[in-house]
Amino acid sequence: MNIGIDIKALNAGKAGIAAYIRNTLDKLQEIDTENRYFLFEKKTSSYRVFNPRWQKVLVPSRLPGTIWLMVVLPLLLGRYSIDVFWGPEQLVPCVLPSGSAAMLSTVLDLALKRCPRTMQNTNYLINMLFLKRSIRRSRTILTISHSIKDDLCRFFPHDASLGKVVVTYPGKPQWDLGSDTAAGRGNHLLFAGSLEPRKNLLNLLKAIFLLKKEKKLIVPLYIVGPGGWKNNAVRTYVETSGLKQQITVAGFLSEEELIRQYCRCKAFVYPSIYEGFGLPILESLATNTPVLTSKGTSMEEIAGECCVLFDPSDPRDIAEKIAGVYAPDFDPQARLKHRGEVLARFSWDTTARQTLAELTDAFMRNKGGERSHANCC
Repeated sequence: MNIGIDIKALNAGKAGIAAYIRNTLDKLQEIDTENRYFLFEKKTSSYRVFNPRWQKVLVPSRLPGTIWLMVVLPLLLGRYSIDVFWGPEQLVPCVLPSGSAAMLSTVLDLALKRCPRTMQNTNYLINMLFLKRSIRRSRTILTISHSIKDDLCRFFPHDASLGKVVVTYPGKPQWDLGSDTAAGRGNHLLFAGSLEPRKNLLNLLKAIFLLKKEKKLIVPLYIVGPGGWKNNAVRTYVETSGLKQQITVAGFLSEEELIRQYCRCKAFVYPSIYEGFGLPILESLATNTPVLTSKGTSMEEIAGECCVLFDPSDPRDIAEKIAGVYAPDFDPQARLKHRGEVLARFSWDTTARQTLAELTDAFMRNKGGERSHANCC
């Protein structure tokens, strides 16, 4: 079987999607010695191929990534005799004919339906034009949480309810904490993520302001992650609320520095209103860090009883839960006592094996076979 994969996100990817693709590919290289893999990219990435049956295929283009995927890539699938193609970045070729290749896509989130105003304008337009077509074109759709699977079946009932939606969780980080735990924890909260509206930082800042005003509790907040978009309101609030001395915006960190920050904060706070998965939750648990996050989201699905849950739409509820972390009787280890059981559910090896099984299944069904197992909406 010849498997084609879109890896353009690995060229300069710093977000969770790049980690998802890279870790899954690494494990696939380890476990699959039979099939041939062709990794298509429009710019040279640093991703390393070590399996002799794998090769990177550079397809240089000045076209935007999505147009490259829709217009250029279909022409190459026949040339490389691709049997099944995986689009791990939400979309697969769905405009031009793609030969006889079966399509498998990973839908990471449905922000288009759940919170469209938080999206970048270009990303919103791309999803408006191609997401439904891509879902319809896919033999199999992987989702990274049951939350996203439910959204798919709700918003695309005719295109995603044909027995082809499969939950395949990402894995947990394989981090060596080394000496980072020796320094002990500080008194600040940590947030990791891009500065964009879906992360709900404005309500978090309002909660911190309430704690300062009403409880005289000074809560420092350390923010790490890419610059993001549509964040003027957050920056303005920091400047005008009197919180500037409590807020540190550190930008994107190396993995080594990120681990250090997890290990040295008092707790990790993730007030996002919507996520496909919420990888920082697993990063927090992997570093034995208490977690505060949004109820009714995929983060609750992932962490369960290991996290303190709040209503992300209510700054006062967020403030109350943060205050609980600073209370003298707060016992972080009591909250984290089941973290080992939670982390055991997530493995990149399992992610890779499930992905390979679905690639194989999509290929067989494309040849006229029946689906080997039921995992439909």
